[in-house]
Amino acid sequence: RLPGQRTPLAPVLAGLLRVMSKVHAERALRLESGEVATDWAFAGEEQDLQEMLGNLLDNACRSARSVVRVRVQREGDRLRIAVDDDGPGIAPDQRAAVLQRGVRLDESRPGSGLGLAIVVELAALYGGALTLASSDLGGLSARLTLPAAA
Repeated sequence: RLPGQRTPLAPVLAGLLRVMSKVHAERALRLESGEVATDWAFAGEEQDLQEMLGNLLDNACRSARSVVRVRVQREGDRLRIAVDDDGPGIAPDQRAAVLQRGVRLDESRPGSGLGLAIVVELAALYGGALTLASSDLGGLSARLTLPAAA
């Protein structure tokens, strides 16, 4: 983490949503994103932000039945990003396990089980965190907390 790093959030999120709409086009998902202020920025490298959000969005798109929603809030010096889906969710007693490297609950789909672990590790490098909760859409809510740039 280098002092003074600043990655605007809105263009990174918009770009990833465009990519996800193409990658998952055959599923005809509705990808929703609330307003993201143009001056909100992550205090870190763009590639790291893309990696974290990309993993969360891809997982949500794979699990969703019809909708994925991203909400962003700024609270003081923190960005709070929630990626919700209307899929089957993850049972509360399994959430800690899926954050471990190599753990996958659904062996029928392709994947390595590294995505969420990578998000956890990258967020921690910046003093952030990833938590999993139930979504009001019925599926999973992946909640990423990261440092906000001034």
